Amino acid sequence: MTWRRLALPLGLAVVLVLPALLGAVYIAPHAVFIYHESKSAQVTVGNNGETPEEITVDLLFGYPDTDSTGTAFIRFIDDPGPEIPSAADWIRAFPRRMRLEPGNRQTVRLLATPPPDLPDGEYWARLMVTARGASIPVETADTTVRAGLQLEFRLVISVTYRKGEVTTGIALTNLEASADGDSLVVWVAVERQGTAAYLGTAEFDVVDGDDNHVLEWRIPIAVYYAMNRRFVFPIDELPAGDYRLAFRLSTRRDDLEEANVLPAPALPNGRPAPCTRCAPSWLPVFR
Repeated sequence: MTWRRLALPLGLAVVLVLPALLGAVYIAPHAVFIYHESKSAQVTVGNNGETPEEITVDLLFGYPDTDSTGTAFIRFIDDPGPEIPSAADWIRAFPRRMRLEPGNRQTVRLLATPPPDLPDGEYWARLMVTARGASIPVETADTTVRAGLQLEFRLVISVTYRKGEVTTGIALTNLEASADGDSLVVWVAVERQGTAAYLGTAEFDVVDGDDNHVLEWRIPIAVYYAMNRRFVFPIDELPAGDYRLAFRLSTRRDDLEEANVLPAPALPNGRPAPCTRCAPSWLPVFR
């Protein structure tokens, strides 16, 4: 089994975004769920730009992960073994190639043909849309030479296939918060529980000594395997003093249909405010 990140050859820009929108090209929705009963789904690829786009659609196996610095990225595995719940080999996109004129859009159908003996569970893939637009003129010192640079952009969204009953959950294995200059640095180590990926929201609330909320951030999070993620938030406008960070994980996702988000208990149980309701271990102190 080998894994890789997206390579960055000359003239290629790779962007992973939510929602799936990059310049002129977009995909909707930004997350696809296929159920065993229907074995199909569809996405829309559109071109809001002013030039034609050559589009290619591929299915790969990948999942969110973090590196040694806590930075999130998509880990792609070229040849996942049988122990990996990959659906990339048996989900097909139709059409795979298309030309989108400015203002046009195309429906892409995803059809799954899983093995007949597929066990119950959740299986994953990534849908990658590659857009190759018109060449951009490049100025050169030699007026007799005309050069152009063709940009290639990639959008990647998740594809989830579910068969039978699946469950999810999350375990928090470490939480550290500290001030670094004008930034709040938070390390969150988590492990996914159950048989399906954990799709939720990480909630960060800074409170003062009187339990007043002074800052807050809400970050969508997807946990497929254990990860240790580093978050950095600006606190340059925060007056000097002692503060606490209340942290909470919940399966609330405003950007996904509720029917596709598996329920799981929030961590810690209860609301993040007031913080006195939370166990002391959940309240890192920073100055």
